[in-house]
Amino acid sequence: MNTDTETPLPFTTTEPKKKLGRPSRTAAETQKQKIERLQTELKEAQEALRANEEKRALIVGHASLRHARHNTEFARMLASALRTEIRSKVDRMAIRDLIDDPATPRNPS
Repeated sequence: MNTDTETPLPFTTTEPKKKLGRPSRTAAETQKQKIERLQTELKEAQEALRANEEKRALIVGHASLRHARHNTEFARMLASALRTEIRSKVDRMAIRDLIDDPATPRNPS
């Protein structure tokens, strides 16, 4: 192999590598600025977590409702779980059709 005309490897570059993770603190950052920056990062992380939990709940909820439409045993188990877990009268009214036993006649009052 001729060493005079070696081609550079494809991974060699003139740009410095970007570091992973949170940017390092500058020397000029005060303790108060650090607290504010960390509080902002915490708030963003909490919002991302909340959004992820809401998305998961929607996915699981939709799948459960679809499955309950076709599987009466699952529908009974879901109704029982909902009756146990849901305590708010407003929430119970919103899902009344899911927690009422279809075999039990409704009281028209």
